[in-house]
Amino acid sequence: MKKKMFVCIFVLSMFNTFTFAQLWPKGALKQSDWNLSLKNMKVGDVLEKEYISCFGGENDAVLASSWLAAEGNPPKKLQPNEKDENGDSWDEYEIDWANQYRYDTWTEMYGPGKCFDGKTDTAWCEGVEGDGIGETVIAWVDVKRPVRIWAGFGKSQKTWETNNRPKDIKVFIIQGEIVGQSVNGPNYKMKVIGEKKLTLKDFNGWQPLDLGEYNEIDVGYYKKLDSYELQESNTFIAIQILSVYPGTKYKDTLISEISN
Repeated sequence: MKKKMFVCIFVLSMFNTFTFAQLWPKGALKQSDWNLSLKNMKVGDVLEKEYISCFGGENDAVLASSWLAAEGNPPKKLQPNEKDENGDSWDEYEIDWANQYRYDTWTEMYGPGKCFDGKTDTAWCEGVEGDGIGETVIAWVDVKRPVRIWAGFGKSQKTWETNNRPKDIKVFIIQGEIVGQSVNGPNYKMKVIGEKKLTLKDFNGWQPLDLGEYNEIDVGYYKKLDSYELQESNTFIAIQILSVYPGTKYKDTLISEISN
C-alpha cells in the first residue's frame, strides 16, 4: 500500500511540474534588452551575459544584438475556461499565468530563438534601421556535426524575395560551459573559440555552413572539440551580417533556421 501511495504521489508531482513549466511566464522579449556587445565579439571573448536555457522569452535576449518587434496586435486576454485558437482553456487559478505566457510568446515573433526552433516558416529578423550590417544572432547547434542554414524568410517565396537575405557573414564558434542551474534550466558561460568569413548562396532553401579551417582560432579550446569534456558540453554558433542580397520591397534581413 505504501509503495502504491509513493508511486501515485510521484506521478502527481511530475504532472504538476509539467503543468507549472507550461504555464510559468517566461518574460517578454523587449527591445531594450538587445545584447549590443555581440557586435564586437572576437575569439577569446567570454560573453558578458550568461545564457539561461529552457523557456525562451526574456532569457533569449542574450542571443542577439537586435530583433524586430512583434507585428500586429498582441493575443486577446482570455477569460477562465474560454478556449484559445487551439481549443485549450484554463481555470481561474491558471488564467493569469496563461495570458502572460501567450503575450510573452507573441513578443518572440522575430526573436533569436526563431532561428533554431526547427521551423523554416519562422525567422530571426534584425531590428535596426537599414540592412542590419553588423547585427549578430546566436543559435544552439552541435558544431561537432554538419551545420546548415536557411538564409532569408522561408515562410514563402514572396516573403523570401521581398526581404533581405544575408550574403557575406562572419561565423563564430562558441563553447557553452554550464556554470549554474535555475528553475528554467542550465546557465551557460559562453566563450568564443573560433571565427571565419563565408559567402552564402542566394536561394530559398538549405545550404551547408563550412565550420572547418577557421581563420582565427583559440587552439587550446578548439582542440577540446574532440575531447570528452566538450563532447559532453553544449556548443553554439553566432552569425554576423556583413553584407546582404537586397529584398525587392523591405530592408529587413532575416535568417529562418540554423541547425544540424
